[in-house]
Amino acid sequence: MKSFLIIAASFVLLISSCRKNKPVNPIDQLPPETQTGANTFGCLVDGEVFKPGGAQLSGGSLGCNYQFLGTGANGGYYFRLSGVKGSGNNQTAVGLFTDSLKIQEGVKYLLDSSEKGKAYSHYSNLANGSSQNEWFYKTKKTNFGGELWIKKLDTVNQIVSGTFWFDAVNANGQKVQIREGRFDVRYTR
Repeated sequence: MKSFLIIAASFVLLISSCRKNKPVNPIDQLPPETQTGANTFGCLVDGEVFKPGGAQLSGGSLGCNYQFLGTGANGGYYFRLSGVKGSGNNQTAVGLFTDSLKIQEGVKYLLDSSEKGKAYSHYSNLANGSSQNEWFYKTKKTNFGGELWIKKLDTVNQIVSGTFWFDAVNANGQKVQIREGRFDVRYTR
């Protein structure tokens, strides 16, 4: 009887070790879409999961500011949200910005170019090359762009949440696709 149990147990172990691991959907690895100020940020960069982390020596891996700088020539509302992954010469970063543009809850903004009154985005990958032409990508007016959707803006508790996607290009014409972006952060003024 003991030999039968040993053979049966060995067979069960053999069968279970032959099962293939179920592939993980990259979207399932992103933070959930919340609106509580959970300080989360994530997206897919060319299909690969991007979540900030590992850049503590350079001032933190997730930062958000939303401020009004007055009504003068350099005034207006400015929004900056950036996530950094890695450290040193092995950093990647995703950033969303506005220049002289007040954001509002429930509004989708076209991610265009870095001009007054517009929203725009950047992606950088320092490991990609030694010159800025190789590692710095930005949205442009033609052929590239994206969308930033502010789903929650709580100016009392300083929380901003939403989703985004964009295509960006570097100076050499190489393209990067950012998809399924989501964030839920507390901002500073």
